[in-house]
Amino acid sequence: MKAFALASPGQFKMFEKDIPLPGDNEIQVKVKVCGVCSSEVAVWKDMDPSEPLFLGHEVSGEVSEIGKNVKRFKIGDRVTVLAEQGFAEYVCVHEERAVPLSDDTTYELGLGEPLACAMNATKRTNVQIGDTVAIIGLGFMGQLILQGVKLKGAAKIIAIDTREEALELATELGATHIINAKEDVRQTIMEMTNHQGVDVVIEATGTQPALDLATDIIKIRGSLIIYGYHQGPPRTINMQQWNWKGLDVVNAHERDPNVYMEGMKLGIKLLEEGLINMSSLVTHIYPLEEVNKAFESNVSKPRGFFKAVVSL
Repeated sequence: MKAFALASPGQFKMFEKDIPLPGDNEIQVKVKVCGVCSSEVAVWKDMDPSEPLFLGHEVSGEVSEIGKNVKRFKIGDRVTVLAEQGFAEYVCVHEERAVPLSDDTTYELGLGEPLACAMNATKRTNVQIGDTVAIIGLGFMGQLILQGVKLKGAAKIIAIDTREEALELATELGATHIINAKEDVRQTIMEMTNHQGVDVVIEATGTQPALDLATDIIKIRGSLIIYGYHQGPPRTINMQQWNWKGLDVVNAHERDPNVYMEGMKLGIKLLEEGLINMSSLVTHIYPLEEVNKAFESNVSKPRGFFKAVVSL
């Protein structure tokens, strides 16, 4: 089968591999779509692996073979899975790491892994009905979390980003207020909140300036939710401010596979019930052979870009 792996910085190459065979409790999935995760982009840009590095974990596809003990799925079922090495024609996963997709859900929208991340993060935000919530960073994941926060009953959702099109989309998806990050965000929010600050801040960029801004705009005894994936140099925090405000700080990335699967099932349920909008977010689709272009689009962010996927 064809499988693409990182061979040098910024360069995936195609390799021929044996088609993986499922174990007794596994399903083999013919990959239809694999999303490009922003956490992989820095790896793609900067890593020079000593041997080919196979990436890709946002997989949806069709069950093509099953192990002898598999009970939940049959050949031909449409699924999204928690997998690795998904920039390839086939993957194998334990049947407990798969969630069925309805016939009405397209593969490119039924991306269970990022939906799992967003819904699990939303559950950990402890947003209460009537809260004022600020989200810093309205990329693909920030827009998903925004929709989750809306479902939890936030009264005000303040979207903060540098891209006007991201702010426009956030308004369509439920933000009640938008602020361009190039402006004086702190002053604007203090005026909006009677100089109290917001109840919950969700940092979804993975950058130092976003952490600094979150510290500035959160109220005393507020909740700071760190969702952004922080790579590169170590971050600094204003611990004096964190102590003074008595913040609750939550790192909202889940790693336990069982928790992942709970979020995936919830995300797909909300998607298929029309409560989560993915159609406005998956904006760029590339064939597998153009996986490098898919990654490049994550860096250059052409107009209208929110999410790239490769399609087989």
